[in-house]
Amino acid sequence: MELPTLDKFPRHVLAHLDIQRGFIASRLIIAAEKLQVFRLLHGKRMKSASIGRALQIRPSRLPSFLNALVGLGLLNKSHDAYGNTRLAEKYFVDERSIYWTRQYSQECLEAYEALSALEECLQTGKCGADIRGRKKPSYVEAMTRDRRRAEDFTQMLFHFHREDAAALARHLDLSGHRKLLDVGGGSGVMSIALVRANPQLSACVLEIEPVCKVTSGIVRRAGLCRRIKPQAGDIRQPLPAGYDVVMFCDVGPISKPMLQNAWDSLTPGGLVVAVDRFFSDDGAKPLDRLLGSLVGSSVQMTTRGDVASAMRSCGFRSVKAKRVWRDLWCITGAKPSRH
Repeated sequence: MELPTLDKFPRHVLAHLDIQRGFIASRLIIAAEKLQVFRLLHGKRMKSASIGRALQIRPSRLPSFLNALVGLGLLNKSHDAYGNTRLAEKYFVDERSIYWTRQYSQECLEAYEALSALEECLQTGKCGADIRGRKKPSYVEAMTRDRRRAEDFTQMLFHFHREDAAALARHLDLSGHRKLLDVGGGSGVMSIALVRANPQLSACVLEIEPVCKVTSGIVRRAGLCRRIKPQAGDIRQPLPAGYDVVMFCDVGPISKPMLQNAWDSLTPGGLVVAVDRFFSDDGAKPLDRLLGSLVGSSVQMTTRGDVASAMRSCGFRSVKAKRVWRDLWCITGAKPSRH
């Protein structure tokens, strides 16, 4: 999925976007996504009053909101009727699922709130939620409390990671392996791609129970129920045994205890796989991960070197780190076979 970065916008729009206006414009786009403006106007034109009623926007605020979207090149206007431009149709409808629209816009709002206290966060070391007296629930708590959020979040990640999964399936040779444990595998998108690329391979997606229910539906629609099974569990506890591949993909910082659990789960000759947008060893790349770390509860500076070193300390051999595509990296280590 291609992201609607500023260089995609019309030149006459870019000429008016300095840093301050760019910040305001991005917030405007998030509001439009949250209200589902572009989905409302998909394939049709509507009068402003009808848009206002459908989205419950006050008439006093509606003209400036819609006309600002026109100014950004996202809506076009004829008399008092509005419709999506090709840019809006491409990036906000055709290439995004409804789950992306609901979940990602909410995450952006949370990021804006955190960034409003960034200076204090930097000076005190506290996170934005603590400064504002709003404790942010953990991933497990948030998904367990709100099943719709679990659905939106899991489906969004499936949509978001499909290209990553296809690239990983091309890169990672699992032809000599038969059983994959996808730890914290979420939607199962990586397992689906790897199983399709390796006919002998079956997979277990280990996740929390609310996510497993969503994963089951995704796997069923992929026609892979016999080869991929979701299983409820805690990724930081001892893992199910008897697998010859254990994979951690986009699960946050990978600790030595987690890698030790992978070692215990693996059969002799098995493979541990870590996939993520890891920080470079100098900590300066990738930029989007660095920026994202500023709105999280803490700055997790886990580098590729850190993960490789932790693998070796657990006993893994032939540790290799290779770029899969763009800024996605795959780090692998082998558990020695019995002699």
